[in-house]
Formats: sequence, C-alpha cells, structure tokens
Amino acid sequence: MSKAWPVAGIDPEGTLAANARRILAVRIAEYYAYAPIVADDSAIEELHALRIAAKRLRYTLELFRAVFGDSGERQIERVRDVQELLGQLHDHDVRIALIVEELTTLSAEQTVELGRTLAAAPASSHPSITAAALRPRPDDPRRGLLELLGRQYTSRRQTYEAFYARWRSLWEEGMRADLVALSSMPLAHDA
Repeated sequence: MSKAWPVAGIDPEGTLAANARRILAVRIAEYYAYAPIVADDSAIEELHALRIAAKRLRYTLELFRAVFGDSGERQIERVRDVQELLGQLHDHDVRIALIVEELTTLSAEQTVELGRTLAAAPASSHPSITAAALRPRPDDPRRGLLELLGRQYTSRRQTYEAFYARWRSLWEEGMRADLVALSSMPLAHDA
C-alpha cells in the first residue's frame, strides 16, 4: 500500500479551518499525482494506489465536513464515485491474479503427469499421448477457469472504461479547481 504523504505545518494553536485546508491541500496533491497513469489501464499497482489516495482525500473531506460545508459534500460524492470504480477494478485484478495462479498450478501438475505418462509409455505411443494432451478433456477444470478468466478481463475492461469516462468528466467539470478552491480560500469558519 502506498504511504500517505506527510502534512507539514499543522498548527495546534491554529484554527480548525486553517489546519483542515492544509491537510486537504496535501491530499489533493497526493490524489492528482496519479493523474498521469489514469490513461494506462495496465498500471494495476498505480491505479490501486490512486484508489488509496482517493480514500484519503474522501476521508479528509468527511472528517472536516463542518469546515467545507456543501461544497465539500459535492466533492465527497465525486471522490466516492472514483473510489468505488477503482475498487471494482482492483477486485477484478485480484480475481484475475487468482485465476491465473490456479491455471498455472493446474497446468504444472498436468505437465508433470504428462511427463510420467510419457516416461512409462513406449515411444510409439508418444505422438497420440501428446496429441491427446493438446485437446483437454471436457471435464478439465482449466476449461472453466479459462472461461472465467475471459469474463473477468471483459468485465475489467468495462469497469476501466467506466472509471476513465468518470475521471474525464470530473476533470472537464473542474473538480480539481473546485478542490483547490476548498483548500485555499478563507472559509466562514476561520475565526
């Protein structure tokens, strides 16, 4: 998991609003530091790190609801949308890795078994044994796993496209500028 960016300059004697803005500014910077990888659907680890940064940003906005008011509420919803889509994407990535791992294990086991069969069989039967190995039996568990793997990749692609479209729409709506405004403008709560 990516480590949270430290927040410097918190003033225990300062106002809640001033400290909240300082924390929010760091969380915004941390979140948007991942913007360059958003267009790369193969950046699995970085997209997961973006999800974690989104959580931190959202939790900061939620923690300081009283400071950021209605504008903060709107940003919470926006960040939540991105976070949820990235969570679904991460779930697909985890399932894909598990399926690939199981397929690798099954293939290795079947290869060892094929080697034993070939070692015990006369050389004249090797072509038919290897030909049969290339045509998996109907009950071969790899068939179902390959089907599942294909569905996961299809669903992952759809989820990524939904995430990317949402990211682009939020960018075009000016979400970043809205967040920066929350972190920099004096708020009514500054007393």
